[in-house]
Amino acid sequence: MTHRLDDPADIRSTTVTTLAPAEGNSAERSFNRGTLAWAAPIVPWLWFVVRGVHSLMDWIAIGLPVLTIGAGIVALYGTVTRASLRWLLVFVSLVLFFVVAVVGPWRPTNGSAPTSSIRVATVNTGLYWFSDNDVGFLVNQEQPNIVIGVELTEAHDTELRSRFPNAEAEILPLERQQQNEIAMQPDGESYRRNGLPSIGVYANVEIERLDDPLDGVIDGGLPGFRLQIETDSGPMIVYALHIPRPIGGDGPYEVSVSEHVAMVEAIADAVDAETLPTLVAGDLNAVDRGQSYRRLTENLVDGMRHDGWAVPTADRPLPFSLLFARIDHLLMSPSLCTDNTASINTRYADHRPLVADIGPC
Repeated sequence: MTHRLDDPADIRSTTVTTLAPAEGNSAERSFNRGTLAWAAPIVPWLWFVVRGVHSLMDWIAIGLPVLTIGAGIVALYGTVTRASLRWLLVFVSLVLFFVVAVVGPWRPTNGSAPTSSIRVATVNTGLYWFSDNDVGFLVNQEQPNIVIGVELTEAHDTELRSRFPNAEAEILPLERQQQNEIAMQPDGESYRRNGLPSIGVYANVEIERLDDPLDGVIDGGLPGFRLQIETDSGPMIVYALHIPRPIGGDGPYEVSVSEHVAMVEAIADAVDAETLPTLVAGDLNAVDRGQSYRRLTENLVDGMRHDGWAVPTADRPLPFSLLFARIDHLLMSPSLCTDNTASINTRYADHRPLVADIGPC
């Protein structure tokens, strides 16, 4: 018996046959979405896998706290509004990730105290924040043997020279620095196109400025000074630095993220070649979640963690404080130890001054 194509039995059979695979595909897609949803708590932890693949990861490193807090708010909203276990797991994962990735680099390493020491202070005065009286107050309060200052004015330099017998400084006139701040840039391709931001080292121990190890290695050379100081326990090398901001390279005293990483790599190589105990101090513009910080601490110890908890040093109002940026550092050879460290909360600066007793372990 022969059926015609339009026979109702054929139509019903064809319809059933074509619908069955579609239902299966839909179920499969639903299963895949569900599986991916349960895997979502793992996603933040992939940061530790990808953070070193490219210098641009430092952009994410800078904004990591904001990204994590934002994602956490979304996950908490999903937990409350949907009563969803999956959203709760994502929220808990993000909280733990924040603790490990953002707060983790602040935790103490609990090293031993130095056998003898000098007190070192480093501060970014921010031009308009620290007055010369504020600088005098810091010196009176902390009694440092050495002060490393960046973004200094001529008034700061005069005040510090009145308090310390030895100094090595390059100070730009305030008017020139103000021009730099509003990006009135002279011609030139170097990161120093605005002039080296005013930096000075002031000490009551002997200091000697040494050759620039980056001269001819990177454009502009070392962003600061390389010094040798004399202490009761012997000579020490000090890199007093103000590394340009890794923002974009078009503004005043800025470089691109890749240029910042390359500059830090060159500095780290120079420090690794030193034969004397070495201290790297100043405004390094390197967040402790980024590649630059990890490269510097491959062979150096974070002095601010050696004696206790470190804290963010970019002391800015909201929303910038949500970046939790620790960009000022005291890094040292493993043979050196710190004691009596402090990140000073001041009313007059947008950076926290750092102080520590530093000497042989």
